[in-house]
Amino acid sequence: MKKSRSMPILMSFRGLYIFILFAILYSLFSSSALKAAEENTICIIITGLGGMPEYEENFLSWGLATEAHFQDELESVVYRLDGRHKKKSDILQLFEQISSSPLPNELWLFLIGHASHDHRNYKFNISGPDLTDQDIKTFFDGLGETRTYLVAATSSSGTLASQLGHENRVIVTATKSATERQPPLFMSFFLEAITSEEADTDKNARVSLLEAFLFSHQKVAAWFEEKGRLQTEHATLQDNGQVLLEKKNILETDPGNQGTLLASMAYLSRATAQPYRTREARELASQGVELEREIEDLKFRKNQMPEDEYYRALEELLVKLAVLNESIAKMEGEL
Repeated sequence: MKKSRSMPILMSFRGLYIFILFAILYSLFSSSALKAAEENTICIIITGLGGMPEYEENFLSWGLATEAHFQDELESVVYRLDGRHKKKSDILQLFEQISSSPLPNELWLFLIGHASHDHRNYKFNISGPDLTDQDIKTFFDGLGETRTYLVAATSSSGTLASQLGHENRVIVTATKSATERQPPLFMSFFLEAITSEEADTDKNARVSLLEAFLFSHQKVAAWFEEKGRLQTEHATLQDNGQVLLEKKNILETDPGNQGTLLASMAYLSRATAQPYRTREARELASQGVELEREIEDLKFRKNQMPEDEYYRALEELLVKLAVLNESIAKMEGEL
């Protein structure tokens, strides 16, 4: 009986040890590794038709602001297509160009405009034939291991979570269903979030996609409440094909979810660490990004594994990360 009671206690100490080791390594390594990842990021921004001049002005303004942020703040490779003039064939040509080239570590796709749903397909409204969910799915499916983030700031976008949700993807939609057809305000608050100290809830001087989503979700609800109007849009976030967030209180009731979400590691501002001076250190930093990805994947599978096996695997990955981090520090003259 004593042995059976002592096992959870021993495991809890081991778990605490692993947690402390992870926290130390992550604080030392993650900002630099994320800097390396930022150097290989593509952002595609597509603005669509609005039907009314004021809507199209908003869509274009939000698209230009997103373009400026990803170019200036994140130094990403950015493609912006104006759907008033660009055709579906132009968009598909860009998709093919990217998927047939060396793939990036991360790809962001922003859809900003009006969309509809005909009970079969999501349709993003542009000049000529619309861009559909099937077009986007085909593109995403060809991106391999690229971490992919879709922000669909359109009406009727809620169906995209079920259509496009997959491992290694985050799908953010401005509406929760195809029946929310009014032009959404979500993107205006999303752009506010990415430079807002209020949105940075963990106070690490960077705003993640998850933080931007939660900030925008709250601000949209507050706007409708202040105006005394029925809320016509409810944003959703699907993470890694597993977790669907529709309300902030999901994280409040299960806060352990937050640290394991891909959206919590996708940052919308630059790492504060200085770039590595040597090519060898940059290459090791890229390997570190892959190790961090393995750690996050392992955390997702924790409940599917025996506890001993989980902690052994986690410890092995953390030791590899420690060795790699020490090698980088030596190369950079920090040891």
